[in-house]
Amino acid sequence: MIKGIYTAARSLDQRIKNLDVIANNLANLNTTGYKREIPFTEVINSVGDSVIKKVTSQQQGELIQTSNPLDLGISGQGFFAVRSQDGTMELTRNGRFKISEDGYLTDNDGARVLGKNGPISLEDTILDSGEVIKISKEGEVKINDKIIDSILVVNVPQPNELQHLGNSNFGLDGQEAIPLNENEYSVSQGYVEQANTNAIDEMEAMIQLNREYESAQKVIAALDNSLSQANDIGKV
Repeated sequence: MIKGIYTAARSLDQRIKNLDVIANNLANLNTTGYKREIPFTEVINSVGDSVIKKVTSQQQGELIQTSNPLDLGISGQGFFAVRSQDGTMELTRNGRFKISEDGYLTDNDGARVLGKNGPISLEDTILDSGEVIKISKEGEVKINDKIIDSILVVNVPQPNELQHLGNSNFGLDGQEAIPLNENEYSVSQGYVEQANTNAIDEMEAMIQLNREYESAQKVIAALDNSLSQANDIGKV
């Protein structure tokens, strides 16, 4: 009976965590390039132990047109690679980029976008001079007819196990970033990828979790009442 209470309480704790996951997905409905987290599930690992695991859905989000030449969206596999201010590589599908004061292509947090030759450097007077930035579907960056670099698009062996760092960025967490071949993706200039979260699906999941939470509470209450009655009988 005590084991039953423990099992039901563990179930309550898991559902609370899953409600937090769903709430975070809903909060990021309008976050560019956000990838929804799938609620914690119990799985059996290679040695037969039960573990709680959370994964991220890397399903493609819808590309929407912005007409901003520095906005980029990826169709297919892969991530943009950026170098954070502490020097580490991060991965993202958020292609809302800008030119920094020192002439680098960066994300909104100031992390430099990586090309095949390192951080992509552009002249800081490019917009004032009226020159045109063109980025091909292969990621080649050109100013007028001058090739600057190519956007680095990478993937990892287990993309669904990447963990959010914040907003739409992921840390490698020990995985190796592998450059993709140009036929494995397509870069769209003037487009960004929307979050792959569906509000209706998330709300339905939240309602179901609330029902399961209430059921687990009732089970605990019933077992607790039975245990109390058993103790009373033992005192007679």
